[in-house]
Amino acid sequence: MTSPSPKSPHPFQPPNIVLFLVDDMGWQDTSVPFHAERTPFNDHFRTPNMERLARRGVCFTNAYSAAVCSPTRTSLMTGQNPVRHHVTNWTLLPDKDQSGETDRLRSPRGWQVNGLQPDTTTLPMLLRRAGYRTIHCGKAHWGVHGTPGSDPRNLGFDVNIAGHAAGGPAGYHGEKFYGNDENGVYTPPWGVPGLEKYHGTDTHLTDALTIEALAEIDKSVAAGRPFYLYMAHYVVHTPIQEHRPHVDRYRGKCYAGTGIAIPEEEACYASMVQGMDVSLGAILDRLEKLGIAQNTLVVFYSDNGGLSAHTRGTTPLGTGANTHNWPLREGKASAYEGGTRVPAIVAWAAIANDAPHQQRVLIRAGWRCAVPIICEDLTPSILCWAGAEDLIGELEGLDGRNLTPLLNGSPPIDPDRAFLFHYPHRWGPPGHGYQPHSAIRIGEWKAIYFYDPREWELYNVRQDIGETRDMADAHPDILRHLATHMRRLHAELGAQYPTLKTTGEPEPPAWPEDIPST
Repeated sequence: MTSPSPKSPHPFQPPNIVLFLVDDMGWQDTSVPFHAERTPFNDHFRTPNMERLARRGVCFTNAYSAAVCSPTRTSLMTGQNPVRHHVTNWTLLPDKDQSGETDRLRSPRGWQVNGLQPDTTTLPMLLRRAGYRTIHCGKAHWGVHGTPGSDPRNLGFDVNIAGHAAGGPAGYHGEKFYGNDENGVYTPPWGVPGLEKYHGTDTHLTDALTIEALAEIDKSVAAGRPFYLYMAHYVVHTPIQEHRPHVDRYRGKCYAGTGIAIPEEEACYASMVQGMDVSLGAILDRLEKLGIAQNTLVVFYSDNGGLSAHTRGTTPLGTGANTHNWPLREGKASAYEGGTRVPAIVAWAAIANDAPHQQRVLIRAGWRCAVPIICEDLTPSILCWAGAEDLIGELEGLDGRNLTPLLNGSPPIDPDRAFLFHYPHRWGPPGHGYQPHSAIRIGEWKAIYFYDPREWELYNVRQDIGETRDMADAHPDILRHLATHMRRLHAELGAQYPTLKTTGEPEPPAWPEDIPST
């Protein structure tokens, strides 16, 4: 894709770009159905502005992120898969590995425990070179405390609003100073910085961030600069706390169409989701008021699957514990679809088919695209949409693909593309699915390897979206095919493996092609 020539009646002007990233938002945490059919969760959550955006653009129903936050956020900045960039777990404190352990294994040696640092070329660095005013708002979670990478301004952003090293806030309420000491002094590691003027007020963190983001949009327009707004909300990460007044819609009520009472933690959670959606609506409204909506691309995404294994308890809709992403299996940090499949929308903020920007980047409004995509695809795509294709080559070890053809309904260039997932760490909750793992999806098939115990599983995720039927024994040839691809990609990208406690040596997967057939 190339920019119009200088003789074009519409000389190219870069569009504004908003990447609206939600933390820990599951595939089902919205009234927009990403499944083939509506589910009770779609009737529970209230997200009219996501619906508004979906009508104007493309819903990707097979969109993926990494299983936890820092790996995805680093992939969005670099266009690299976590296997390559080695930020394979969440980060916080200098030189401190936040991983747990299994009975046999520790996390890999040499993974990037201090996170992303300025020696790596990032998307906002390149957009700034292309003339953009780059704005970070909300959760950063790249470099650990005390390192340059903890400040988004060292990673390519002109403006940083409330971003630092932590992956969540100590609290969402202004009355509690967003987790800082009452004297207003920034209180690491979890206190949210830079919002002191809201301390002691009843302003929810989501609302404070939105107010600040709108002000930066206004400044960009006044300066005549195209802007890249990375709107990275802290919600819906724990702690689960009410967002007033939205909680009134859920507290003391029953789930839609049922006599089942909504428990308190789920009422608070739903209010956080609704507050996020109100923020999205406020941004869309401001773009329209400023007359720039038709020249602004909006990308909606989540950094991993929805939290389900702890804090939120059991799902009271009859699906049991650890089923908040139903019909997907399990949730955040797991090897299954609930851990990595996320809601994703790409749209123009307002439809104007005769607008030069929209003629250049054609988006089929109301389209539902089932072609799988992954978070690192957004990096080269955004550079393409910005008219900065010539800078894509400066990304180091690019793994992402340009999504532009999919926006107008064109078929994928590579229908057999492999999607790689790699989480060689132990996360918080016990139970199957949350062990260190690697996975690969090709077409309708997905293979998972668990490092402890050393076991393979195989699922047809098109026919069995809930991953209920392990097909490894029934289709050993398919499993070997996927595992062969995984081994090749691991070698090419430099995969790091969990280490044995007894020897300190890495333990790669027991590749099925090396295991004799029975």
